[in-house]
Amino acid sequence: MKLGRIIEGLSPCELRGDPDLEIAGIAYDSRRVKAGDLFVAIRGHRSDGHEFVGGAVEKGAVAVAVERLTGRHPEVSTILVPDSRKALSKLALAFYSNPFRHATLIGITGTSGKTTTSYLLESMVKAAGGKPGVLGTVNYRYSDKKIPAPVTTPESLDLIRLCREMVDHGVSHMVMEVSSHALDQGRTQDCPFNVAVFTNLSRDHLDYHKTMDEYFAAKSRLFTGLQGDPSGRTPVAVINLDDPRGKDLLAM
Repeated sequence: MKLGRIIEGLSPCELRGDPDLEIAGIAYDSRRVKAGDLFVAIRGHRSDGHEFVGGAVEKGAVAVAVERLTGRHPEVSTILVPDSRKALSKLALAFYSNPFRHATLIGITGTSGKTTTSYLLESMVKAAGGKPGVLGTVNYRYSDKKIPAPVTTPESLDLIRLCREMVDHGVSHMVMEVSSHALDQGRTQDCPFNVAVFTNLSRDHLDYHKTMDEYFAAKSRLFTGLQGDPSGRTPVAVINLDDPRGKDLLAM
C-alpha cells in the first residue's frame, strides 16, 4: 500500500518524503522490522522508540513515524506526528482496511468477570448461528486457531491486524476483553464498539493508575467513547448496576 494512502486519516501530520512509496508492513518494535516497513517510534513507560529509529532503518525500514525529527536518516520518508501511539492506531486502521466495517464488535471491561463473560458471549454467538472471534486473557482465538495472549488487550497494530485476520476468516462477532491499561494508552481508540459491557470495579492495578478514581476513569472510556459504527448502528451499553461504579457510569 502506498504511504500517501496510509496517512490519509492522520491529522495533523507532516510528510517529508515520497507519498507514492510502497509500504510492505508496519512495526513499532525495531526488532521486528522487515524490509519495506514503516516504523512507528512510540514513547513507552520503559523506553522510547525514537532511540531505535537507526536500528529500524538498518533492518530495512523505508519510512518512519516520529514525534520529533532526529535528522540522522534523511534517506527515509518521515511522518511527523504529535502523538505516535495515536498515529499507530490510525495507520493500522488504514493499512488493514478497517476490519470493523465487517463485524459486530463487543468490548468487556471490569476488574473481574471479563474472561467468563467473553466465554458466555462466544457461546451465545455460536448458538445464534454466528461465527465468533475472541481477544482476551486466556488467548486470542477464532475458527480453529488459538494464539497465546501475552497481554489481555494487544497494542493497536496487533489488535487491528488480528481483527483483520478474523474478518478474513468469516468472523461475524468479535468479543474483546478491554483492559484499563489498553483504554488508558489508547490501544482501542479506533475500535467502534457496538456493545460495551461493564462487570465491576474493585481495587487492582493501582501501581499503574495510582488511585481508584483514575482506575475508574480509564474503565469509563469504553463507554464515553461509544459512537455509531461505519454502518450507522447505535451502540449499546450493558452495565452491572449491582456495582456502585455501575451507577456512576450510568450517570455519565
